[in-house]
Amino acid sequence: MKDAPKEIRRAATIALVCSSFTRALGILVSTVIIATLPTWVPGLLAYQPFPIALLVLAIGCVIAAGKGSRIRERIASREFEKARGSSLSAAILGFVVAGVIPGILYILLYMRIGSVMVKRRPDDPRTVYLLPHPSEGLFLGRYIGWAAAYLLVLYIGYTQLPAGLRSVSDWLSPVLGVHFNTLMVAVYLIFTNPLTYPPVFQLWVTAGLLGGIIAGGKVGRGFMVGLAVFLSTLGAMGLAALSIFQGLTSGSLSGIPPPPAGFSLVSAATGPVASDLLPLFLQAASPTDPEFIQSMALTLTRNAGLIFAIVTISGRAACLSWQAGIDLVKYVFVGIRRKPTLTANQKISDRPTLKTALLLLTLLPFFAIPNLTTSHPMIQAPTPGPYDQRLGIGLDMLGAPNATLEMTNLDLSSQGLTIDSNYAGAMVAAFIVNNNDSQAFGNGQGQFLQIISQPALITYYNQSAKVTASQSRAVEAQFSQALGVPFTTVFSLPMGQGGSANIYAPNPELSNNDALIRLLSLLPSQSFSSLINPASIQNMKYFAAIGLVPLQIKGATINSLSFYMHIQYPREYYKGGTHQLSLKSLLGFQNNIVADPVANVSLIGISFQPGTILYSPQNPPQTYFYNSTYYLNVTSPQSDFTAAFDYPFAPDIVIQKTITPTTGPVGTVHVVVVTIQNLDNVTVSNLTGSDIEASPPYLQTLQISPSGTQTVQSPIVPPGTRLPPMSYTVTTESSGIYAMSPSTVSFDWAAPNGTTISYTINTDPAQIDSLSGPWIQFTRTFGDFQPYSYLLLVPLLLTPIVETYRLIRRRGQRQREKELLARSSPPPSSAATLSKPPDSGAGAASPPSS
Repeated sequence: MKDAPKEIRRAATIALVCSSFTRALGILVSTVIIATLPTWVPGLLAYQPFPIALLVLAIGCVIAAGKGSRIRERIASREFEKARGSSLSAAILGFVVAGVIPGILYILLYMRIGSVMVKRRPDDPRTVYLLPHPSEGLFLGRYIGWAAAYLLVLYIGYTQLPAGLRSVSDWLSPVLGVHFNTLMVAVYLIFTNPLTYPPVFQLWVTAGLLGGIIAGGKVGRGFMVGLAVFLSTLGAMGLAALSIFQGLTSGSLSGIPPPPAGFSLVSAATGPVASDLLPLFLQAASPTDPEFIQSMALTLTRNAGLIFAIVTISGRAACLSWQAGIDLVKYVFVGIRRKPTLTANQKISDRPTLKTALLLLTLLPFFAIPNLTTSHPMIQAPTPGPYDQRLGIGLDMLGAPNATLEMTNLDLSSQGLTIDSNYAGAMVAAFIVNNNDSQAFGNGQGQFLQIISQPALITYYNQSAKVTASQSRAVEAQFSQALGVPFTTVFSLPMGQGGSANIYAPNPELSNNDALIRLLSLLPSQSFSSLINPASIQNMKYFAAIGLVPLQIKGATINSLSFYMHIQYPREYYKGGTHQLSLKSLLGFQNNIVADPVANVSLIGISFQPGTILYSPQNPPQTYFYNSTYYLNVTSPQSDFTAAFDYPFAPDIVIQKTITPTTGPVGTVHVVVVTIQNLDNVTVSNLTGSDIEASPPYLQTLQISPSGTQTVQSPIVPPGTRLPPMSYTVTTESSGIYAMSPSTVSFDWAAPNGTTISYTINTDPAQIDSLSGPWIQFTRTFGDFQPYSYLLLVPLLLTPIVETYRLIRRRGQRQREKELLARSSPPPSSAATLSKPPDSGAGAASPPSS
């Protein structure tokens, strides 16, 4: 084609522009349809004009783009009449169903072809010009590009899985198997909305660019690489789902253990995928509603379609940039060698191909999209009106103190928090911060509240969600203003007796420590809350709530704004004898304990667990009490709450459960050792230690040796004695977090007055974090699906063979084309018809075309 007259080359170029622009417009319109799929399909079914217009426009662009490619071929073969007729029909089609711009472009092409026909002479040669062969890219480029892009997607998916989906995978993978992790990763990669979650958008753009650059050559090669990566990820999700389905038993789902420590329902509900589906669930009448099922299917299809569009468009762009780079290098090389390829009045950058190359290379940096975050200022509340504050300190028989702070009748109107009509019928309307505390409100906290281990706003009404929706949103707006952070709806659940609960999460997410700081900043500056240092308790178990909190004081329910906080402190060891108890030292308060002058009541109480023996200061002891509570009404400035007690708590018997290593890849052998020591100076008796190893749901993916309950017994344990350890090995067969069962030790101790006291101590929770990556997942999939998994080797082995065959065939075809042109070229003195006409359009003969 390079030897064709200038008019023919320009006509062919305009045809290429028409086809490329119309195809790009079709891709753009198709992407818009995909992005609006949840509303586009119902609109199309309702015969709305805009969805129908988008569909017609997409189909028209596809047809018009195909006409442009055929017109270019006819121009090269000098079939100008047919090319002109096709361009006119394409222009009409472009104006009618493909948009105005394609119609204008095809009109210009129609006029250009007409100009060529006008300048044609009867003695013009009948040379048929060959269109240039686009570069075929690297040998095995598509295969290598697919492998590189697919491994990149899997690696980023496994290592950068969002916290919410990661916590779900860590919770359920030990029960459902290692393939559940692959399922979560594939769901994240395929069904996340890339328009609202930039990391996924950037990942698939990078994968498309990487695969397209390695494949190189024609634009279609980049499309095929992107398509292969997308389908491979979709296939991985299908295989993982099939494996989980085959491994399910009747008791698999019923025996799911509680979530491990650190699991956050809020994080899972506000993360990718769930954030798109939960609003649909909240609006649905029931989970079986056909409209809800349709909306959910269309939303997932939209997200997957956007991923497909992004990776294939990026692959096409990468191939264009590859061709641009090749052309740029070629012309620079030509310029260095000073070959007479360009005319005297032309620059290298004047070439259209090079303009395209430079433009594409300039646009590539814009594929990086920054992830912007917004900060919200802190708000410090002024001193409110009169209120009551009660600080309760509890000490159990093991010497583990816990503190409970209750503040009622708070006036937070200056921050926008007021009990108004929107709280009517509300049983709970509070912002909570739960740092793995399972004993909030002094009773066994429900599993539902326990798994909300991230800051959240909860409203609980005694009516349905539809009736109280406006009230709940108004309460959410109050807390958003007071805390200085916006909220997003996580979900709404029907509760018993016609009630409903709504959960809102801060957006962006807050850590428990940051949320506690914001919460404490709303309270009076001189209250007991100033004793608490958030930094010193961030690694302890605590629960805090502010708002309409379900508190009862002396049997009366509190209906005012309240603050509640419960902190569990580490175990302390107290020997017998007289001790000076200091709350400030015991609980690590940052300030002295003083009363707030504006508070109605400032009360401190210390209570002891029933069964704890408290001796009077007399010597020898005369009496003891099984349950004692001491109160101090702080009505005057006081630096601390101190008292002298004679109280022996449990002897310093320590049971420890250690796991080595605590983290490792799937298949790691973890050694579990349980040790029991008497670190006290007294003797205990009838000691029994036991460890049931793991709960039954984990036994499907754990290999324990030796299996069964481990025990150790000793009738007498003198001071300083270390009992023989209980040990066993655990081998993981799946990824995730295994929450091992606690070990238990029970023993008796004789008090100084001869009373025998029995104690039971449990170890702290111990976890095994089993990790898996792409290689482990692939090998496990290959092993679990034999012999069907051998089909996975077909594309790995067949692709190089097919690529080699295509390379040999292309070289043979080009050799035959050269031989055909050589035979058809006449000698220099001949007046053959196969000659190149001059650019001016004159009939003078030109050198033979090659």
